[in-house]
Amino acid sequence: MYFIGTDVGTTGTKTIIIDENGKLCGKGYKEYELIAGKGGKVEQDAEDWWSAVVFSVNEAVKNINDKENIVAMSLSTQGGTTLPVDKNFKPLSLAYTWMDARAVKENADIRDKYGEKIYNTSGWRCDPSFDPPKMQWMKKNEEDIFNNAAYFVSTVEYVNFKLTGRNASDPSNAAMRQLINVSTCDWDDMLLEAAGLTRDRLPECLPTGALVGTLTDEAAKELKIPSTVKVYNGAHDQYCASLGSGAVNPGDMLLSTGTTWVILGISEKPLFTKSHIAPGVHPVKGLYGNIASLNSAGSALKFYKGVTGVDFDVLDDGAAECMESAENIMFYPYFAGSGFPHHVPEVKACCMGMELMHNKYDLARALMEGVAFETRETLLEFASNGADIKKLKMVGGAAKSDLWSQITCDVTGCELHIPAEKDTCCIGAAILAATGYGYFKSYTDACDKMVHYTKVLKPNADALEFYNKKFNRYHKGYEILKGFFSEIKE
Repeated sequence: MYFIGTDVGTTGTKTIIIDENGKLCGKGYKEYELIAGKGGKVEQDAEDWWSAVVFSVNEAVKNINDKENIVAMSLSTQGGTTLPVDKNFKPLSLAYTWMDARAVKENADIRDKYGEKIYNTSGWRCDPSFDPPKMQWMKKNEEDIFNNAAYFVSTVEYVNFKLTGRNASDPSNAAMRQLINVSTCDWDDMLLEAAGLTRDRLPECLPTGALVGTLTDEAAKELKIPSTVKVYNGAHDQYCASLGSGAVNPGDMLLSTGTTWVILGISEKPLFTKSHIAPGVHPVKGLYGNIASLNSAGSALKFYKGVTGVDFDVLDDGAAECMESAENIMFYPYFAGSGFPHHVPEVKACCMGMELMHNKYDLARALMEGVAFETRETLLEFASNGADIKKLKMVGGAAKSDLWSQITCDVTGCELHIPAEKDTCCIGAAILAATGYGYFKSYTDACDKMVHYTKVLKPNADALEFYNKKFNRYHKGYEILKGFFSEIKE
């Protein structure tokens, strides 16, 4: 028996097919473009999503001889990308991605009018990337598109419709649009008012894992799989990654190390905090996934690689020898401003404590440590708000680095579990499909069978003491930085 997990991401779509034991039986991937324009526009062609789904599924099932045993599929998707479509689901424009920042003025107006009510209802603080400001911008600047749209959908609804003919969302993706009340899992009247939308222009919001439908004959033909395949409602990529990494119990923490490092902590109650941790409904019934994002964390090392021209593996090998020599270097990785938990965008990246004796590997080590320190700051914020932090499930690019993984382990003092399969979003989507189909009684049972780990890291006692001292100095240094950039702003 086979299950398909497809991740429709920001830069491409990946599909895997696994059996009931979690064995990888096929994989496919296709990239597509982001289209940047003036005024903060960052758009995407929705038809690229579907063509990439078709291509990646075709690749994944290419070597499956008994395709009749493919029984279910589900989606992991990028969140917060908005698309106006007509009554036949034909796109009326390019999709406004979650990175789109054109609606700055509209966002300020909404923030001034509604204030913290937006966060306390949706779980997300005001930002130009969400639907309320986007809709207000569209109404002012693309009035014909706004008026002619039958529905406003995001990635998961568009692909669900292409698969089954049903316009259905899930709570985690609906939350990323800032239109749903996270406590009731229903479209919220205040948020709809802020966006200038009515419910009839939005999709159904079904629970994650609910049956959306079976493949249409047309979709089955394009995907080259049986039309009997059932499609179960998916989730936002970070929530799928939590399933795919086995983070399904209260106290579990997902550390997703991409361009932005994302921490998702699982709790029995939503965490609404002064620091604006973003709570959302987890696929496991009765649990919440609470998200905090570290701006530019992963892209910081990519930037440094570009500056030095040195490959990641070489930087790793060199930096591994620099713990003592880099002791007094503090690298603050704020290339997009200091994000959570500081939320001070004026504070930019900075490096303190360099001497002539230092080399590029010392700086690389300090940068990795800086990102790990920011992770520790975030975990402390979770802990101060009642999160019971037991261990971290680490996935993404940094999880491939033995050095960065161990630094993170030593800095945070947390045990790190690193999954064997790196495509955890796809694994999570396949787990949704398998559990929805009824093969497993629960997501916990599915994870026990389908999620495997390559290694478990534990903090080194000497390194833990070393980094406790360095973290205290790093924390004090941030206060100096904040004061410096505050003076520049004035």
